[in-house]
This record gives sequence, structure tokens and C-alpha cells, in this order.
Amino acid sequence: MFEIDLVKAIRERRTILDYKPDKIKKEVLIQILNDAAYAPNHYMKQPWKIRIYEDEARSVFGEKVVDSYIRLGYLKTLNKEKLKQARIAYDRFFTSVPHHILFYIEKEDNGYIDDENFSAVCAFIQNFQLLAWDQGIGTMWTAKETLRDETYIREIGLSPQKHRLVAVVQVGYPNKLPKGKKRDSIVNNIEWVNTIQMEEEKVL
Repeated sequence: MFEIDLVKAIRERRTILDYKPDKIKKEVLIQILNDAAYAPNHYMKQPWKIRIYEDEARSVFGEKVVDSYIRLGYLKTLNKEKLKQARIAYDRFFTSVPHHILFYIEKEDNGYIDDENFSAVCAFIQNFQLLAWDQGIGTMWTAKETLRDETYIREIGLSPQKHRLVAVVQVGYPNKLPKGKKRDSIVNNIEWVNTIQMEEEKVL
């Protein structure tokens, strides 16, 4: 396992938009994903499923994402020529990122259990991001409405009846590091509740 200064990684990690073209060695990605799998998950189901798009698959994957954007109306203000230019720009982006990792789950009940498994995968992804950052690897967690687009799900070879997509994470060595953004103090979002207060709330 990698050694990591957890607080440092949490505070200094950045969402990366600009990547170097270098691929990450497969054994490095596998090691990070193996370590990230120590995320909490109920009954040790380890519900995460993973697809890694790289090389020529990036362009095809990106094309299907743009097709979904069009279906969902994200690009409806663009005329034919501007849409063509947008496709070129999106393809340039998708092929500039060394790896696109799709995280998903297999559905169990379309209810609480699926929500629980979904949450476990989110914990897995955060572990992955922090461990990757500690190795000098950048990420960008994306979760758009495309992940619920049934046509898109089928076009990438999965089933909207059997699978629930969680996120796509772009992965690669950062070419440029953005500045950090300060967080608000957590005290503004905490409410301390004691037994007496709970009894009073029952009466109300």
C-alpha cells in the first residue's frame, strides 16, 4: 500500500482540467484502485464496477457523451456548423485526457440497497482521488444527467435495467494545477442535538 498524508491530500487535492498526454502505467492504476477498495461497504459487497476508456476508445466514448448532450438539450442553441465545431472541441478534450474511468453498480432493488451501494462507490471514488493525488496523478469527478440517459447506457454496452452509473472520472498527470478554493468553516453547518432537545421537539 502507498503511504499518504491524509490531511495534506484532502486539503491540497485539486480538480484537474488540463492533463499531460502520458498514460499511467496499468499496474499503478490497479494498485491505487486496489487500495481505494477499502472504502466502507455494507456486507462487504464491494459493489463497484469499473470500465477504463483509453487510447482510441476515448474518442468513441466522447462521441457517445456528446450524442447524449444533444438528446438532453444541452447543445440546443447551436446551429449545424457550431455543433460540428463543438464536436471537434469535445473530441479534443476527450482525447487529451489519458484515461476516463466509468464507475457503476449492478442494480439490486431500485431502492435503498442500490442507494447504499451507490454511496459505497462514491466513498471508493474519493479514496481513489486522494490516493491518486498522493502519486502525483490528477482527477476530475464528473456526474451529469448523461449517466441517467438510457440510450447512452445502452450505447456503451450496459443495461439501464441492470446497471446504475455513478460517475466518470478523468485521470492523468496534471499539466496545470489550479489554485485552491477556501472552504467555509464547518461550524456553520453543524447542529448539536442533545436528549433534552429531542424530547422538546417531540412535544412540538
